[in-house]
Amino acid sequence: MRISGCWRMVLVGCLLFCGRRMVAQDVKVLVLDALNGTPQGNVRVDYFCAGLPLNSGHKQTTTNDEGVATISTSCSDQQKIEISVFPPNKKEQCGGDAGMTFNDVATAGFISKPDSAGGIWCPAKVSRKLKAVRGQAILFVKKPTWYQSHFAG
Repeated sequence: MRISGCWRMVLVGCLLFCGRRMVAQDVKVLVLDALNGTPQGNVRVDYFCAGLPLNSGHKQTTTNDEGVATISTSCSDQQKIEISVFPPNKKEQCGGDAGMTFNDVATAGFISKPDSAGGIWCPAKVSRKLKAVRGQAILFVKKPTWYQSHFAG
């Protein structure tokens, strides 16, 4: 069977661009306490690819004693990796769900903004002292104040 020049270009283009980022890629997620920067072990980490094409369901893993979990995602270049953390104790995630692209994390790293909207109010003192690490996303948790747990939110 002979492929004409036009179809050959379509086939090569599809091989180059259609299948990009469909291979699983690893991202390290570090979960720290926003008040003192201590690593948080045994934290459930939920993640999924947001945006088109819809090819991924929710997945989850748990952080180790050093507060690190490795997530394996096959998000495309256009999709964001949405990460939420759920500590087993009375702490909650600071800010909203962390959304980043794999390219952002792989090239520069990602540090969430603990004082952003979308959750309990957390100080950013610890996060300002950190430097992003390529291949790693850093998220924060904190125990809500009495007022936050009873009235706000």
